[in-house]
Amino acid sequence: MIWNSNGELGPGEARNRQRDRKQWLYIGFAGAIGGVIGLFTGIFDQGDGSLFTGDWADLKLPPALAILLAVMLFGGFVVLPISGFRMIDDYKREQNLIGFTGGCVSVLAGFPIWAALHAGGFSPAPHAFGVFAIAFVSMTASFLYARWRL
Repeated sequence: MIWNSNGELGPGEARNRQRDRKQWLYIGFAGAIGGVIGLFTGIFDQGDGSLFTGDWADLKLPPALAILLAVMLFGGFVVLPISGFRMIDDYKREQNLIGFTGGCVSVLAGFPIWAALHAGGFSPAPHAFGVFAIAFVSMTASFLYARWRL
């Protein structure tokens, strides 16, 4: 830590701490949104479906709740990350953009590769959760690579 002559934090250090607090509040808010989505899905599921085993056809939710969950998912997966870019410094923003790009490129390449392997009998047919998993894992790996290498 860098202290000035009065024993207080310097302006850069104070701003960095403020930014870190906002980031942790943002992460907590995103986690709370995820918890509410999971809670509502678990409580109000009227079928035998599961988001984790791929039984989406058997998942039944009240229409109003489905719309509410879709809005919350959009907010959690699109609005929060994009609006969060204005809260971080340029270095962290670059790392996040590399992570997002890695996830996007992996999906753009991964789906046709998976479809070709399926056509050749080497894998099961592509499905939505698999594409989501490709995006999530490759985005995380790309971000960690950027964080440790840049």
